[in-house]
Amino acid sequence: MIKKFFSMIHNIFKNLDKTAIHILKKGLIFCSVLCIISIIILFIYNIIGNPFIFDLGLTMFRASIIFAIEFVICAVAADKIKKQLI
Repeated sequence: MIKKFFSMIHNIFKNLDKTAIHILKKGLIFCSVLCIISIIILFIYNIIGNPFIFDLGLTMFRASIIFAIEFVICAVAADKIKKQLI
């Protein structure tokens, strides 16, 4: 059952349109950079100990994870809509 699920997910990403893959890659790179910046901010919190810095780093980390998930979902949804319209 799990193997069938992963093969279905693999087929979905393998059949994505070229523009959807390009946007997905750029979006995931942006999210990775945002995540690295938030980890650096959280490391600075570990040194300084200011609660505002912790909140800023944690909020940026959450936002980067949410953006990454949204990029994946929107790329798949846009590809499905584009294939239905053509």
